[in-house]
Amino acid sequence: MRNLTRALRLRFGVSAQNVAVRAEIPWYWRVFWVIVLVVFGFGLGYWLYASDSTAQLRDDVQRLEQENRQLRTQSIHVESQQQVTQVAQKDLAKDIAVLQEENVQLKEDIGFYKSILEDSSSVAVVKFHSIKVTKSSKAGEYLFRILLIQSGKHDKSVQGRLQLEMNGTEDGKPVTKIIAAGTEPKGSFKINFKYYQPVEGSFTVPDKMTVTGVQAKFFQTGFSDVKLTQSATLP
Repeated sequence: MRNLTRALRLRFGVSAQNVAVRAEIPWYWRVFWVIVLVVFGFGLGYWLYASDSTAQLRDDVQRLEQENRQLRTQSIHVESQQQVTQVAQKDLAKDIAVLQEENVQLKEDIGFYKSILEDSSSVAVVKFHSIKVTKSSKAGEYLFRILLIQSGKHDKSVQGRLQLEMNGTEDGKPVTKIIAAGTEPKGSFKINFKYYQPVEGSFTVPDKMTVTGVQAKFFQTGFSDVKLTQSATLP
């Protein structure tokens, strides 16, 4: 036992042949390096985690961009469909308006021809079929269209004159002015027809006059008094 102890001292003790002298490292340096290693390990782990998160975020961004492009394409398609639908609706509304106008015109034409062809009376009957007044594009100007017809028998022609008057006020007083009709006497229109005769023209309202309506008067040849009268309001 003593021999073994002596051998160990000679080998590892102070009297050993090969003795290495090392400086003792202070405790605070050891703590510092431990902290450095810990921080390095934490940083390495965070970098690896951040790299994975960045890749995931990049994939999410690409996916969202693709979905955005798809939604934009769908939005453009829906918008184009809405525009086509709106144009079709406008065209349909125009067609309906035209058809309604044609329908009204056809009804007027049917009524017009019925009035001419009806033979419920043994004598001819002269009457106003219609009188229309519309506003012109010019300031103070109006357009008129009057239609005279003869129903019943048509064995004789209707002759006479048609006079058109403006009724209204001027300087606070009621006035009546005859609408001029070219070279015809008393500002009247010459009438001569067997079935029907339209009378068309225009008139301008004086600046100081407020017109409430117009009145058409038909004077038939052979009669001293007014044969027919028909009134219309200004639009």
